[in-house]
Amino acid sequence: MTRKIVKIQDIAAPTARSIAIGPFGSNLKADLYTTSGVAVVRGQNIKASPYLDEEDLVFVSHETAEKLSSSMLNEGDLVFPHRGAIGRVGLVGERRMLLSSSMMKLTVDSSKADPKYVLYYFRGPGERELLMRASTVGTPGIGQPLTSLRGITIELPDLQQQQAIAEVLGALDDKIAANTKLGETSAQLSLTLFKQAVHEASDEFLLSDITSLLSRGVTPKYADGADTMMVLNQKCIRGQRVDLGPSRRTVTAKVRRDKVLLANDVLINSTGQGTLGRVARWTTEAITTVDSHVTIVRFDNSKVDPAVAGLGLMSLQDVIIEMGEGSTGQTELSRTELGKLRVRLPKLSDQARLSKRLVALTEMEHAHLAENLTLSATRDALLPQLMSGKLRVKDAESTISALV
Repeated sequence: MTRKIVKIQDIAAPTARSIAIGPFGSNLKADLYTTSGVAVVRGQNIKASPYLDEEDLVFVSHETAEKLSSSMLNEGDLVFPHRGAIGRVGLVGERRMLLSSSMMKLTVDSSKADPKYVLYYFRGPGERELLMRASTVGTPGIGQPLTSLRGITIELPDLQQQQAIAEVLGALDDKIAANTKLGETSAQLSLTLFKQAVHEASDEFLLSDITSLLSRGVTPKYADGADTMMVLNQKCIRGQRVDLGPSRRTVTAKVRRDKVLLANDVLINSTGQGTLGRVARWTTEAITTVDSHVTIVRFDNSKVDPAVAGLGLMSLQDVIIEMGEGSTGQTELSRTELGKLRVRLPKLSDQARLSKRLVALTEMEHAHLAENLTLSATRDALLPQLMSGKLRVKDAESTISALV
């Protein structure tokens, strides 16, 4: 298989600003953000999926976007942070977006290279090339970002082979995306069942009256190796589920027994701006705790069903966010204020029956997410082998055939 080494500038589209940086900061200040309009791509929109995550988007008006039209993105463009989350790369989907000030972009000449292949290159061997160019002093940043990006070398097989490699890796990512969607559907169905039950008959409770624990987590003593346990932080709680990716480990001996999470505990981000008020249920038996920026809500199972009550509290996320922000922009959510929340739940006589259905849906969600771990590990193992040419596409297809 013939391969050649070229620079990124050699595969950029022959159009103006095919390699470009976002607007100057003074032209795109935070006070220009709106609640709707044209989406702005930031580093936090680059997740595990090849395509940009649209959950935490900010927007600018169409008028602002028009003024900054030279920084608009099109489908198939690759985006990279040049400040902050160096090493990440994402692909623009069908939605047109605006590049933020901390980002740069590459429009690939599709007659020379496949954009998705280039994306996977930067998620494999090319990631190191980006990291090597970043300053380690203060906030990570790439000096002369466009010059740096243009000069990075990439090893390319012929175009057909690039497309075949991208298709194999993309099949795994497509399966991961489908599983994620199924997991979200299970979670949404749980919430729907809960709301139906409340509509039929319900009682209202003061949160402090139906909990056995309402407390912040621990001050971690971070460590690795034996005698440690996982500790979750605010970044782990998003989209009303727990993401273990940003978690760390802390010394087990420093964690009080009651701060070790139990299945059906509810976790609430309780400090900071942006993440404050986010809610998620902890639904596994893994030995885990949370740090002091997160509140643990543990329901008294002699008074309510914990799974059902957890759904009730999650349904109040918007209310909790407002409690945290308030009219003065406070960035703390006190245990006392949380305890004053009034939670409406189905009648106790109906909770056990509903709980069985909720547990079944939770198990289904876990199965999809557990499969994603296998799919991700397989993709990450195949990627460098395919990129280096050590593994043939045909052999990789055999490996993934049972998975997708």
